[in-house]
Amino acid sequence: MAGSLRAVTGKQLQLGVLARRMQSIPLTARTVLERASGKSIFEARYYRESQLSRLANLFAHIDVEKWRGMRVLEVGAGLGHLGDAFTALGFDVTSTDGRPEHVEAMRARGRESFVLDLDRDGVDKAGDYDIILAFGVLYHLAKPQEFLQSCGAAAKVLLLETCVCDDREPVVKWVKESSGWLGPDQAVSPNGCRPSPAWVEKTCSEAGFRTVRDISSSIGNWTSGRFDWEAHSTGEWSRSGYNLRKMWVCER
Repeated sequence: MAGSLRAVTGKQLQLGVLARRMQSIPLTARTVLERASGKSIFEARYYRESQLSRLANLFAHIDVEKWRGMRVLEVGAGLGHLGDAFTALGFDVTSTDGRPEHVEAMRARGRESFVLDLDRDGVDKAGDYDIILAFGVLYHLAKPQEFLQSCGAAAKVLLLETCVCDDREPVVKWVKESSGWLGPDQAVSPNGCRPSPAWVEKTCSEAGFRTVRDISSSIGNWTSGRFDWEAHSTGEWSRSGYNLRKMWVCER
């Protein structure tokens, strides 16, 4: 028994050392190593960390009970892990993505899902839904204004999280996005954007949402994303190795 215990303890120590070493490797290098091991990008450590942190921040600032009975449309879902949280809470969730292979993977595990390319089709054409869950998708779009307008036409509630640029003015920075094996969670088209918080709030208000509440806090921070950053109006969307993020609850 003592020998087995020492073996288990020794293995735990080795795993702990390995985890600390992985943390010391730059994020891009860790991503390369995890992808090389055969992991889906959606199963990479930093990705799962981002999902848990963002959900923790969301649920710390909302009362889901007032939305009971509402239907949820998850957009840019990847493999639908964020939507799983609402499914577990008893909501009727449909998850969509612009890539057919992701939709097939979600259907394979029993999720209601269909292909929705947000740069081509508005969510107001997707069906009758009350809540739109749009985490980590706006900045991957070439037509962010059209997307938010369609959300305003379709839903009572928009749960929105995105990478943003540090600018006090309502502006959008246009960017080219990653492709190849680094890009299965990036834009379907090669074009993306980095809107300023002021632009997002202005556009959501113009889309018909009466309240646009910024719920960004340190609870949502993870290795490569920060919500509690200081505004300096530098125009940057990445600082000291992490992306600048914001999260809102928009209600009609």
